[in-house]
Amino acid sequence: MKANNILKYSYKAFFISAILLLNSCSDILDLNPQQSVSDASAVVDKKSAEAALAGAYDKLQATSYYGSEFVAAAYLAGNDVKWSGSLNYYRAFNDHSYQSDNTSVGSVWYAIYATLRAANQVIDKTSALSSTVLVVADKNRIVGEAYFIRALSLFDLGRTFGNVPIITKGTITANDFDGVKQSTQAQVYAQVITDLQTALSLLPETVNRGRATKNTARALLSRVYLYSENWEQAEAYASLLIAKNTDYQLVDYPTFFQNKLSKESIFELQFSTSDKNAHYYQWLTSAKGGRHEWAPTEAIVTLLNDPTVGGTRKALVKDESTATNPKFYVGYLYWRTTGDDPAYILRIAEQYLIRAEARAKKATPDLVGALSDLNAVRTRATVATLSGLSQSDLILAIEKENRVEFAFEAHYWFDLVRTKRANAVLGVTDTRKWIFPIPYNDLQADKDLVQNPSY
Repeated sequence: MKANNILKYSYKAFFISAILLLNSCSDILDLNPQQSVSDASAVVDKKSAEAALAGAYDKLQATSYYGSEFVAAAYLAGNDVKWSGSLNYYRAFNDHSYQSDNTSVGSVWYAIYATLRAANQVIDKTSALSSTVLVVADKNRIVGEAYFIRALSLFDLGRTFGNVPIITKGTITANDFDGVKQSTQAQVYAQVITDLQTALSLLPETVNRGRATKNTARALLSRVYLYSENWEQAEAYASLLIAKNTDYQLVDYPTFFQNKLSKESIFELQFSTSDKNAHYYQWLTSAKGGRHEWAPTEAIVTLLNDPTVGGTRKALVKDESTATNPKFYVGYLYWRTTGDDPAYILRIAEQYLIRAEARAKKATPDLVGALSDLNAVRTRATVATLSGLSQSDLILAIEKENRVEFAFEAHYWFDLVRTKRANAVLGVTDTRKWIFPIPYNDLQADKDLVQNPSY
């Protein structure tokens, strides 16, 4: 069940329905229906633990999470994608007029907490299994993957909504978390780092681009440390990934997104024709089975088509204008008419740009190293290398590179918010709009929640 189908529930009612869902859906647990997740028979062996973990991954792919809405909210807010349909709750991200009753805001909140809850159930139930029913190596891997999923969910909640409740136990009743107050964004990031370090201690040292491994945890750690402005740790963890240059490589555009699970990917979510990534429907034209209500702006089209900026990344967009329909641009990151485009969560290009920024901003800047990392990404896109940049010019160049490299991924808006540049670049003068509101229904249902300022 995708998260956008459960919006009618309040925050607590959502948890009740999600508990019942977890125990009644055979495609998640492959078991007979149970009355409650607290029933010890819900996860009893390797098969049921693996099935519960698969359910947590499936929630990452929900239409309201990485399957569309969460990513869309970010790139619409970054103003390089425009909404041309009739639903004002999407347009609100373009003009930053979102309020607490925004449908998309609510669906994203619910979907991420559903994923968090699923990960907690896997951690709690699988950790309790004895070695006689689940060998230690399998238990560690399953629990480690769940810790990674929980860390990613908490990270996305923190960077999207700011102060949020940190839930680290499986939900049994609707009142389990009465009295749990919101934690600050910094506290959320600290919990994310703790979870990822735990995941590192449990996960295998393998390469699996579709599942969490030690490398996946390291890649997310580098990002979280960057957001936390811990430049040394961001550099260190990114370096670990970059050093694995036989496993992870900068793959030419458009090769990397024309293929699945390329060496560019550290972690990507796999979709199928029966479990679709909903992006394609909004991006593609009607001739290809879509609605084309999300489109690249003229500004990003110009940048991507500029050989000194976009280079081979021009493959991300096409000008399909006609005499009767001028300035008609289509984005092609999500191009499969079958709807099975991957969702790119962690790529090696990001690790180069994380390390570049960290090197440029740390107490004793390494501008030579930072420029080398930046130029590695530019060279891959057949864009001329840069030289002789001051520290401030180099930091700005890294920001601009992130914009074109991840044009239709959930990066640019969050980058501008974390660097406090959303006003200078996008004109979002009210800094309180740099985080999204807590959904109205949840505020009404949970007396412990406090709305973010200005909403």
